[in-house]
Amino acid sequence: MADLNITATLSPDDRDTIVTAVVDALRPMIEARTELLVDGDRLAEMIGMSRPTVDRLRAAGIIPSVLSGRCRRYDPAAVIDALRKHSCGGADDE
Repeated sequence: MADLNITATLSPDDRDTIVTAVVDALRPMIEARTELLVDGDRLAEMIGMSRPTVDRLRAAGIIPSVLSGRCRRYDPAAVIDALRKHSCGGADDE
């Protein structure tokens, strides 16, 4: 992601207010994006695992995926849920 440089003369308080307002406005869009399907590289980045580990977990049937043509995609929320269940020995932690 590109860095943002504000060149106008703003006080630190004004700059903080603007940044906070922008982040608050974008937060719902960013959070909604997690419901989209992502590729294996993005999933690995999101959950803090290597891509080979993601591939091994999928091949072992531990995490779910969707094959669309030749592209494999993952639902991050479903993967996190599957990892939680797997780490608890299949028990639901709720």
